[in-house]
Amino acid sequence: MNLFAWLALGFISYVSGFSIRHFGYNKQDLPKDKLWLYTGAFFVASLVVFSVINFWVMGKPNFDIAFIGVSSLVATGVFFYGISTDTNNTMKMPD
Repeated sequence: MNLFAWLALGFISYVSGFSIRHFGYNKQDLPKDKLWLYTGAFFVASLVVFSVINFWVMGKPNFDIAFIGVSSLVATGVFFYGISTDTNNTMKMPD
Protein backbone atom coordinates (compact mmCIF):
# COMPACT_ATOMS: atom_id res chain seq x y z
CA MET A 1 0.00 0.00 0.00
CA ASN A 2 1.25 3.44 -0.79
CA LEU A 3 1.16 6.61 1.29
CA PHE A 4 -1.99 7.90 -0.38
CA ALA A 5 -3.90 4.73 0.53
CA TRP A 6 -2.81 5.03 4.18
CA LEU A 7 -3.85 8.69 4.27
CA ALA A 8 -7.22 7.84 2.72
CA LEU A 9 -7.86 5.11 5.31
CA GLY A 10 -6.84 7.47 8.12
CA PHE A 11 -9.16 10.15 6.74
CA ILE A 12 -12.04 7.66 6.61
CA SER A 13 -11.33 6.63 10.22
CA TYR A 14 -11.26 10.20 11.49
CA VAL A 15 -14.34 11.30 9.54
CA SER A 16 -16.25 8.26 10.82
CA GLY A 17 -15.59 9.21 14.42
CA PHE A 18 -16.17 12.90 13.84
CA SER A 19 -19.47 12.33 12.06
CA ILE A 20 -20.83 10.09 14.83
CA ARG A 21 -19.90 12.72 17.41
CA HIS A 22 -21.07 15.72 15.39
CA PHE A 23 -24.29 14.47 13.84
CA GLY A 24 -25.41 11.98 16.47
CA TYR A 25 -24.52 13.86 19.66
CA ASN A 26 -24.31 17.48 18.54
CA LYS A 27 -25.72 19.27 21.61
CA GLN A 28 -24.80 16.76 24.32
CA ASP A 29 -21.82 14.86 25.63
CA LEU A 30 -21.16 11.41 24.25
CA PRO A 31 -21.75 8.86 27.04
CA LYS A 32 -18.66 6.85 27.97
CA ASP A 33 -20.38 3.51 27.45
CA LYS A 34 -21.39 4.54 23.92
CA LEU A 35 -17.86 5.80 23.27
CA TRP A 36 -16.35 2.42 24.09
CA LEU A 37 -19.11 0.59 22.22
CA TYR A 38 -18.45 2.58 19.04
CA THR A 39 -14.69 2.16 19.45
CA GLY A 40 -14.99 -1.61 19.89
CA ALA A 41 -17.32 -1.92 16.92
CA PHE A 42 -14.93 0.12 14.79
CA PHE A 43 -11.99 -2.08 15.87
CA VAL A 44 -13.84 -5.22 14.79
CA ALA A 45 -14.84 -3.58 11.50
CA SER A 46 -11.26 -2.49 10.87
CA LEU A 47 -10.03 -6.04 11.54
CA VAL A 48 -12.40 -7.25 8.83
CA VAL A 49 -11.43 -4.48 6.40
CA PHE A 50 -7.69 -5.01 6.84
CA SER A 51 -8.14 -8.78 6.51
CA VAL A 52 -9.89 -8.19 3.20
CA ILE A 53 -7.12 -5.85 2.12
CA ASN A 54 -4.57 -8.48 3.15
CA PHE A 55 -6.15 -11.24 1.08
CA TRP A 56 -7.69 -9.67 -1.99
CA VAL A 57 -5.89 -6.35 -2.51
CA MET A 58 -2.37 -7.35 -1.50
CA GLY A 59 -2.82 -10.98 -2.63
CA LYS A 60 -1.16 -12.64 0.37
CA PRO A 61 -2.09 -16.33 0.76
CA ASN A 62 -2.06 -16.31 4.58
CA PHE A 63 -2.76 -13.94 7.48
CA ASP A 64 -0.23 -11.21 8.01
CA ILE A 65 -0.95 -10.73 11.70
CA ALA A 66 1.41 -7.78 12.08
CA PHE A 67 -0.19 -5.87 9.20
CA ILE A 68 -3.76 -6.57 10.28
CA GLY A 69 -3.18 -5.95 13.99
CA VAL A 70 -1.09 -2.81 13.78
CA SER A 71 -3.21 -1.27 11.03
CA SER A 72 -6.41 -1.95 12.98
CA LEU A 73 -4.99 -0.47 16.18
CA VAL A 74 -3.78 2.67 14.41
CA ALA A 75 -7.10 3.12 12.59
CA THR A 76 -8.98 2.64 15.87
CA GLY A 77 -6.75 5.23 17.55
CA VAL A 78 -7.50 7.76 14.82
CA PHE A 79 -11.22 6.93 15.10
CA PHE A 80 -11.09 7.37 18.88
CA TYR A 81 -9.43 10.76 18.46
CA GLY A 82 -12.15 11.80 16.01
CA ILE A 83 -15.01 10.68 18.22
CA SER A 84 -13.70 11.91 21.57
CA THR A 85 -12.24 15.39 21.04
CA ASP A 86 -14.29 18.47 21.96
CA THR A 87 -17.57 16.69 22.49
CA ASN A 88 -19.69 19.86 22.59
CA ASN A 89 -18.34 21.26 19.30
CA THR A 90 -17.57 24.58 20.96
CA MET A 91 -13.84 24.80 20.15
CA LYS A 92 -13.15 26.60 23.45
CA MET A 93 -9.71 26.75 24.99
CA PRO A 94 -9.29 24.45 28.02
CA ASP A 95 -9.30 25.98 31.49
